[in-house]
Amino acid sequence: MRNGVLLFLIAIAIPVGASSAPVLGFVEPFTSTTSTWGGQATYTNPGTGGVGGAADGYLRLARTGAFGAPLATRSDGLEYHGDWVAANINKIDLWLNDVGTNQNLAIHVVVGNAGNFWLYKTGFAPPENSWGQFSVNLNDSTNFQQIIGAGESFGSALRNADRLHIRHDTAPFDQAADNVLGEFGIDEISLTNSTIGVTPLPAGGPRPIELSAPYPNPSRGAVVCAFETFDASAVRVAIVDAAGRLVRTESLAGSTPGRRTWMWDGLDSSGRLAPAGVYRVRVTGASGGTSRPFVRLD
Repeated sequence: MRNGVLLFLIAIAIPVGASSAPVLGFVEPFTSTTSTWGGQATYTNPGTGGVGGAADGYLRLARTGAFGAPLATRSDGLEYHGDWVAANINKIDLWLNDVGTNQNLAIHVVVGNAGNFWLYKTGFAPPENSWGQFSVNLNDSTNFQQIIGAGESFGSALRNADRLHIRHDTAPFDQAADNVLGEFGIDEISLTNSTIGVTPLPAGGPRPIELSAPYPNPSRGAVVCAFETFDASAVRVAIVDAAGRLVRTESLAGSTPGRRTWMWDGLDSSGRLAPAGVYRVRVTGASGGTSRPFVRLD
C-alpha cells in the first residue's frame, strides 16, 4: 500500500467534494476523473498510468499549439475550504510527472484565497515520464511569497483558505504564471502533517533531489547550492535567468546518496560575469529535483 493505512481509510471515508472543511489525511487520488480541478489549460484523466500504474488515473494538464499560456490548474473544491491551521494541516504532499519530453518545468503550489494568495517559492522538477513525490512545508512561511493581497499574513491565508493552485512558474513571481507550452501530471494530493511521517514510496519509487535555499541570498559573489540526493544517478545543475534562459550548466557524476554542495562563481557558460538580476538554481537527477530562486547584486 503506497499510502499509510490511516490516510487510506480517511480518504475512503471522505469522498472528493464531500467534505465541508479541510480534513487532516484527505487524499485526492484522481482515479478516473479530473475532480474539482480546472482552468484554461486542457485537462484530461487517462484512467491509467498514475502512481498506482495500470487502471490508476491522474490529472493531466497541457498547453499545446503555437502560443504559450499559463500551465496551471486550480481547485475550489470544498475539501480545500476552511481553516487549515485548526485542522492541523501543515504539509501538502503530491506526486508529479513530466509527461512526454523533458520540459524543464518548475511546478509551484499556491494556497489561500482570492484576496490573500501565497506561492511556495521552491519549484518542483518532476522526473521525465515517471512519478516523483514532493512536499510543501506549510510551517515555513519564509519560503512563501504573497502574490495576491497586501497587509494580510500567511497564517491568515491558511486559516481562511478556499482554493489550491498548482502551476509552472519562474521567478520573479507575481499574480500571473509564466506562459509556456508543455504538459505534466498530478496525482495523490494529500493534506497531511509533518508528524505523520513520510508517505511510503511504491517499490522502487523515485525520490527527487532536495535543494536547500541558495546562500547567501542576495549575493554579490559566489552562491552555495547544497542539496541531498537519494540515489547514485548523475546530477545536472542549471542556473537560469528571469527570462528562462540557461546561464550555466554543470553535470556532476553520480555518487553515494547524501548531502552534496555545488558553488556558482557568478560566471556564465562563456566565462563572463553574469549581470545583476533574479536567477534560479535547478538541481535534477533521474528521479527529478527542485529549483529555488535567488538574487544576484552588482
